Amino acid sequence: MKKTYFVVGVFIILSAALSLFFVKVEVLGIYTNQELSRIFELEEGEGFTISWTHSVEKETWEEMFVIEDRSIKLTATRFKTFGAGVPNDTGEETFLKDGWVYMTGISQRIGKQLAIRTGKSTNHTVMYGKDTILSLESQKAYQIKVQKVPLGQYIAIHWRGEEK
Repeated sequence: MKKTYFVVGVFIILSAALSLFFVKVEVLGIYTNQELSRIFELEEGEGFTISWTHSVEKETWEEMFVIEDRSIKLTATRFKTFGAGVPNDTGEETFLKDGWVYMTGISQRIGKQLAIRTGKSTNHTVMYGKDTILSLESQKAYQIKVQKVPLGQYIAIHWRGEEK
């Protein structure tokens, strides 16, 4: 009887240990220098916003994205003033509200990865969900990726406080 409990116990422990490597969790990862710096548990339809100070206009710009079908999709943008190269008819609707120019209904599929480069004084932030704000360091390249990571890696990052 004790031998049966021992074998069952060992089986359960091995199964749990192996699941840390083979069970995958879908996440939104933020990378810099090819290293994962932040991770968020991914929920289908959840959105994130990238905000920065435009280098010429010196005004805040924001782009809004959603995750659909394991892919990043640009859905809207807002900014204070038109500048060179800004299209006037992107998306389904362009309107003014509270001093912002909004372009909504864009529906531009980006893919599984979005690459961005921060400037010297662009003050980039990533807002995930409703209340997580991550300030990005200046003059660095970042990749925002939809991906699956091993459960063990997700737990380790979560416990270090790098995931909301």
